[in-house]
Amino acid sequence: MKTIHALPVILLLFASCGTEHPEEKHPEEQHSVPADVIKPKAAIVWTGLYSETLPCADCPGILTQLELRADSTFVLREKYLERDSVPNGRMGQWRTKGMKLFLNGKAEWTMGPKGLERLDIHGGPIDTPLPNTIHRVKTFGSGPMLLTGAYVYYADSHSFKPCGSAYAIPVAMDVAGEKGAGLELERTYHKKVKSPPAPLYVQVTATMRVGPAMEGDGQDEYIHIDKLEKVLVKQECP
Repeated sequence: MKTIHALPVILLLFASCGTEHPEEKHPEEQHSVPADVIKPKAAIVWTGLYSETLPCADCPGILTQLELRADSTFVLREKYLERDSVPNGRMGQWRTKGMKLFLNGKAEWTMGPKGLERLDIHGGPIDTPLPNTIHRVKTFGSGPMLLTGAYVYYADSHSFKPCGSAYAIPVAMDVAGEKGAGLELERTYHKKVKSPPAPLYVQVTATMRVGPAMEGDGQDEYIHIDKLEKVLVKQECP
């Protein structure tokens, strides 16, 4: 009888069982290292209220208050302290291009790290060590201001279109045509304007207020005439 040497066979079996072959992964199952993700910059929020007292050459300062509204309109008030009894007002449309803010088509401010920085008359940066930034604030007063624009009284309707603005604003009917400055403005219009609804260019002290809409149940913004300052000699916006 032949002797069968089984040990080598058993060793080979154990060797084959103990050897593990790496599992092949399909390309779609392999993990790739993600490329650097470039996060987009947060959009600049322009709307809101900005205020600060800026330097003045011959007065303690210029109280500057700017309101940028969501409907792309703005109200700017500038009061020379210890000189003006009421601020000079401007109204109109605002837009942006890059970091610059345009008021009635002119680049006047740029968005800086701490607020809106005033630009020079050419739309360039102002190199100055003096304060030049108006900062975002939660609220400020909305009292009377000087406005220059076109007043029209026609078909029992009073309106005022500030210079630079594309829109006319209704004049509050509870003042205009009844008493005080509103009545004076209406009478001046009848005296000066021969062909209504031609405009009469005037400077007024006025206050912006909100009241019931002339149509519907909502509310509208009105101009309350506090004082007729003057009728412009040259009948056009400066």
